[in-house]
Amino acid sequence: MKPSVMIVEDDESLGETLRERLVKEGYKVFWSKTAADSKVLFLEKKPNLVILDLRLPDENGFHVAEFIKKESKDTPFLFLTAQAGAQERLKGFELGAVEFIPKPFHLKELLIRLERVIRISQKPFGKKWISGSFEIHLDSFAVKSPAGELFPLSKRDCALLELLISEADHVWSRNEILDQIVGEDAFPTQRTIDNAIVRLREALGESSIRNVRGVGYQWVAPLSPLN
Repeated sequence: MKPSVMIVEDDESLGETLRERLVKEGYKVFWSKTAADSKVLFLEKKPNLVILDLRLPDENGFHVAEFIKKESKDTPFLFLTAQAGAQERLKGFELGAVEFIPKPFHLKELLIRLERVIRISQKPFGKKWISGSFEIHLDSFAVKSPAGELFPLSKRDCALLELLISEADHVWSRNEILDQIVGEDAFPTQRTIDNAIVRLREALGESSIRNVRGVGYQWVAPLSPLN
């Protein structure tokens, strides 16, 4: 049985299309058309994931996102929006959004992103790992070398590293990484990602992260939890 999904979308046509397709794919679906109703429905149904329109008739989607995070820190949510500038995307990611999907979009793309979000969110994920002779300490923003030396990482570096190792069988494009990671720079660029990869390879070895030319980056080093 696939997880439950709550749709918060005031557009009748789009909401019904999403509901029908998700039900067809095996999801249990709840649909709300206003921010006020979505809060009541969220508390009642406790969905596993929320698809949230940014523009709603009574409140904007950010207010609903704040409510979701207050009531359940572990429930992932993503935004659907026809208009989202850099500041709006930044605010959304700061609230904890896992995706920003621009309208119009292909249903197949939405389904792929939903499956990925659910797969990652259901996977238990620790903050301390062993990779070869290196220790990764995401909680203290550092990597310990085989000689015992600490290599400090920025918050952005750790966020990128956590993303890569959370789904090691996936090659992450730079655009996907930018969609997922908002780090210390208010407006990160693809060069920001490349520079972070360089630092991670300095800390963990060149062979830890594979560069798939023309596609993106993939974590390839051995990995096991550090007890």
